[in-house]
Amino acid sequence: MGRICFVSIIIISGLFTQISSTEPLSFTEAVAKMEGNNPALASAEEEVQQKEEELKSAKGLRYPKGELELRQTFLDSPIEISIDPIPFSYEVQEKQFTKGQIKLSLPVYAGGRISAANEVSKYRKTEAIAQKEWTRYQLLTELAQRYYGLVLAKQNHKVQALKRELMEKHVDRAERLFREGIIAKVELLHAQVELAKAKQEETSALRDISIILEGLNNLLFENKSWEPNSELFVLNDEPPVDTFKAGLSETHPAISIISSKVEQANAGVKAEKGANRPTVYLFGMHEIFEDDLTLLDPSWAVGIGLNYTFFDGFQGKHKTASAKALVRKAEYMRLKIKKDLESLVVKRYEEMKKAREQWESFDTTLQLTAENLRVRTKAFEEGVSTSIEVVDAVYQHSRAQLGRLKSAYDYDVALFQLLEASGQSSRWQDYMNSIQIIEANEEKTPPQS
Repeated sequence: MGRICFVSIIIISGLFTQISSTEPLSFTEAVAKMEGNNPALASAEEEVQQKEEELKSAKGLRYPKGELELRQTFLDSPIEISIDPIPFSYEVQEKQFTKGQIKLSLPVYAGGRISAANEVSKYRKTEAIAQKEWTRYQLLTELAQRYYGLVLAKQNHKVQALKRELMEKHVDRAERLFREGIIAKVELLHAQVELAKAKQEETSALRDISIILEGLNNLLFENKSWEPNSELFVLNDEPPVDTFKAGLSETHPAISIISSKVEQANAGVKAEKGANRPTVYLFGMHEIFEDDLTLLDPSWAVGIGLNYTFFDGFQGKHKTASAKALVRKAEYMRLKIKKDLESLVVKRYEEMKKAREQWESFDTTLQLTAENLRVRTKAFEEGVSTSIEVVDAVYQHSRAQLGRLKSAYDYDVALFQLLEASGQSSRWQDYMNSIQIIEANEEKTPPQS
């Protein structure tokens, strides 16, 4: 038994050394670090910038297009014109000549395809912005799980340390009562075994802290030992579920993403219709090397052109029909996603309410277990209760403490999941203005004689 205790002390001391150099971190600070460091958000921002450049590129379709073309040509012989039967010839083109042209073109009418291309680029950027916001919402929920998971792990360690202290005091009493001949040796041995178990559970709680800390660092893209100074909480009053359903509008990132796809599909229909219409354009050219021009080549020219495909094997008709089907598909998806989100909001809301009810139940139970532990401890002192009964009372009290903390953690996670589902994650700070802090309820531990 002595060796077990010694080993436990060594392990606990080592773990304390690993986490002793901690840095305080509030949840607000954690959010700022995540938004500043997390590569997923940085990647989403780059996606927005890419779509912005694509939009600028699409706008360029409305501008004139200028081209420069240079050619150096070598012929096997000069090009000459001869007149028969007169023995006369005229050189039209030298054996070696240079051509250089500046060409300009400007679309006048493209059947709506340029406007459609601009619309597609515009809504692709809107989609990227919504996707970035949705990524931020998801990361915020994940951060709440890991940050408050670390808070819970720290609180769990406090409870386990308190349980170990209670078991140490119980062992001290058992040893004294055994020496006085009041209890049998088996009672003492039982108390010592349970103390060793309590020490092992305290060590395990420290390991849980290290594991959860690694997950938090992964999300923050840091490598530090944090001491969270924001506590578990419950809201003083939960708004009705309709308050959260109200967020299921076009501003919801998930709905905005699918709405952008609907608009892109609509633009695709316009583009396919435009492909069946004529294209009208202005053009102009100027020859740079006029000395190499032949009699038939102009030095400059301007004009207007038209291009129209009047038959393409019905490809245009079927492509337009396909684009319309894509619009309908996107609209059906928008309806489904909105309905799914409504159901998810209700589910998260009920999970939050359930967690609160569990917390209230454990909060009441904690008073009972504290009193039960006090009574059992006093009865053991008087020799009318067994060690098993005292140990059971200690464990019941610890379970009530941990259940109270775990239900508060479940409540916090459910709240952030609810905000994500309802598209209100950006308002998380508003809900923090009226909360009740939940800590390890050490004040409800019974006094020890």
